[in-house]
This record gives sequence, structure tokens and C-alpha cells, in this order.
Amino acid sequence: MNKKILGMGNAVLDIVTSVTDDYLKSKKLSKGSMVLVDQKISDQILNEIKPIKKDSGGSVANTIVGISLLGNSSYFCGKVKNDKLGDDFVSDMKETETIFLCNQSLDGLPTARCIVFVTPDGERSMQTFLGASTTLSEHDVQESFFSEIDYLLIEGYLWSSEIARKSIEKAVAISLKKGIKIVFSLSDSNLVKMYRKDFKVFIKSNVNILIGNEDEFEVLFSDEEDERPQKLLNTEIIVKTKGKDGAEIYHDDGKKEHVNAVKVESVKDTTGAGDMFAAGFLFKILKGESPIEAAKFGCKSASLIIQQFGARPSLKILKNIFGE
Repeated sequence: MNKKILGMGNAVLDIVTSVTDDYLKSKKLSKGSMVLVDQKISDQILNEIKPIKKDSGGSVANTIVGISLLGNSSYFCGKVKNDKLGDDFVSDMKETETIFLCNQSLDGLPTARCIVFVTPDGERSMQTFLGASTTLSEHDVQESFFSEIDYLLIEGYLWSSEIARKSIEKAVAISLKKGIKIVFSLSDSNLVKMYRKDFKVFIKSNVNILIGNEDEFEVLFSDEEDERPQKLLNTEIIVKTKGKDGAEIYHDDGKKEHVNAVKVESVKDTTGAGDMFAAGFLFKILKGESPIEAAKFGCKSASLIIQQFGARPSLKILKNIFGE
């Protein structure tokens, strides 16, 4: 019997657009990074761009949906408003057979959105208005959500909201009591820089599996001379994604293994590559397979998503390619 996973993260509508490098510079956006903005700035950009694709998104939401599409039971806890974007988000989750747990808010901030700028080289840069997602509170997290859960996946992005951090604390306390393993995604290098000390304390105390990319780990360990991250962080497994160079797996016994990336003919959009890697990796972990086999499948999953615009693959494509 496959194990089940619950994800906690920002519930965001992704709006993908194609732009030039000069456009990024004009908006003072750093390529490959994510920046938070208020609703006014987000509205201004929306009036300037031509969307290519719109999807319900958010890092952990994308991963959880990927796991659902691959055929494993998965649950999501995030906050949206009872507005059009919020209704669309919940509807999209249901279509992928992902169980959406939290109630929509009746007032307050509108549902969050992330504008994804894709440059000709396929790199994505993000400008995010977090809106209602920042209001995910400890009152939204119910102990009943965890009754059949084996893994809890949390995204670092939630750290930008003090209210959401309280929801994490409650979810972790419940998970530790029930023996649920905790997976943490570093999410973004700028975020890691802002909360490096907090992240290290949280990881050492609570996290079983840590996932991040090269840039995020470089920032996380920028004040350390020791090159053995699994020892420093006291985790069972650390997964470092390296783009076209694949991924590295660090085990708690000090062993490090490398997995090659899957080559593709052309890269259209790297949006969601890390999210889909995590989906493939965790899907195999939930099936009881080894971290190295899970990482191989994660690389296959990531290779699929970078050949299309947007962060969500279709069920048909996944079944045709992976036979799951």
C-alpha cells in the first residue's frame, strides 16, 4: 500500500508570459529568482503583459498535484479567498484528484498570483503577490487532516508570513506526535538568505528530507566551512538539484550519490522543474523505493516539464511517458 502525503504551501494562480532580457532589466528583476510585490505593482505588470498560460500553482501545490497525477493519494492545505481565482484554484485541484483541505476565506486579501516571466533561454523569473495565501493560520490546520498521512511536505515560501509560520508550527507538532516524516523545500535562494538561521534551526530539529537547488544550498551553507550538509543539518536525506547536471543525494551515513539529468532537445520553460522533480522523487519514496531510484525518476519528471510552458503536466502526457 502506497503511503500518503500532505502538502502545505502558498496557493497561487500562475500567470506565464514570454519576455526579453531587456524587459527583466527594466523591471529590475533578477533572472531566475522570485520577488514579492504588493497588489498595486502586480496589477501594473498584468496590464503590460500578454499571458501565455494560466494555472493554479504554488511550489508545493505543483508538487502535490504532480504526485496525484502520477497516481498516489495526496492532500493540500493552503489558503485562497472565496473569489473567482480561489474557485478556479480549488476546482483545478479537484480535477487532479488532489484533496483540498482548507476552507476558503470569505473576506480579506484576494487569492494570490505569481507572474512568471520566461526569457528566450527558457529561464523563469517570478514576481509574486501572495494575497490570501499569507493568511493560512493555525486555525486552518486541523488534527483530523493528519489521520492517514505518512509524510508532510512544507515549502520555505510560507516563512514570509508570520501567520503562516504559526500554521507550520502546529502542523509539525501534530506530525511529530503521530510519527509523520517531514519534508522541507528551501524554495528560493533569496528566501534562504533572509531566513538562513531560522531554516537551520527548523531543519535540525524537525526535517527528515530536505530538498533544494544548488543556489539555495550555497546560501544556506555560506557561513559554514564543513562540506557535509547531512551532518550539519541532522537529516536522513538531502536532495540537491543541479539543473542540467542532475541531482546529488546525501545520506545520513555520509554517503553521496549523483544522478544524471535526462537530456531534452529543447527547453521551453524551466518553471516548475524543481517542483516536478520533487513530485517524481516523493512519488517513488511513497512507494517505498530507494532515494537514488527516486531521484532518477525525479530527473525524468523534471525533463518533461521543461519542454512545455507552465508548471503542470497533463495526466495523459505522464501516462504516455512513464506508464504510471
